Amino acid sequence: MNKIARMLPGVSLLGLVLAYGSWAQAGPNDTGLPTFSDAKAAQHVYTAVGVIKNNDMETAFICTNLDTVVVNIGVEVFNKLGFLANNPATGTGIFQGNGEVLNVAVGGTVTIVTSGTALLADDEQISVGQNLRNGSGRVVATSKNISCTAMLLDEVHRIVAPDPNANDPLEPPPTAVNLPLIRVP
Repeated sequence: MNKIARMLPGVSLLGLVLAYGSWAQAGPNDTGLPTFSDAKAAQHVYTAVGVIKNNDMETAFICTNLDTVVVNIGVEVFNKLGFLANNPATGTGIFQGNGEVLNVAVGGTVTIVTSGTALLADDEQISVGQNLRNGSGRVVATSKNISCTAMLLDEVHRIVAPDPNANDPLEPPPTAVNLPLIRVP
């Protein structure tokens, strides 16, 4: 077997990796950062592990602008294989994108959810077109001077005060569990 014939499989594999390497996703830490729909660059502020959008469970990100200027805040979610499931910079309206809120006022708080819930008033919903099990996410913003929390929520149940005159059975309480966020230096 000549040298070229022996090298061909390795060269072919290298060519495939180089040509299709962009297909491979690496999740929130190694996927390129988005640009907001107003053309401002995003910074990676937090990473979330355990994002869920499945069986009436949703993930909510609640962020407050602690800066002295307005900021853009967005959330990107990734499936369990590390593939990006949404692009915050696509959309229209006051809340421009699919997971972004532009011009959050100084001291303002926004809620970005994977789907609407009965428990929270959301400012922006992320349309991912798929269920997310064992996913991850990242909070991006035009400033690192924001503070966020995340939680997993039951999509359908809400907190209601019991009515002593009603014969209706009480609605089960909603599930709400804190989701850890890891601050990116």
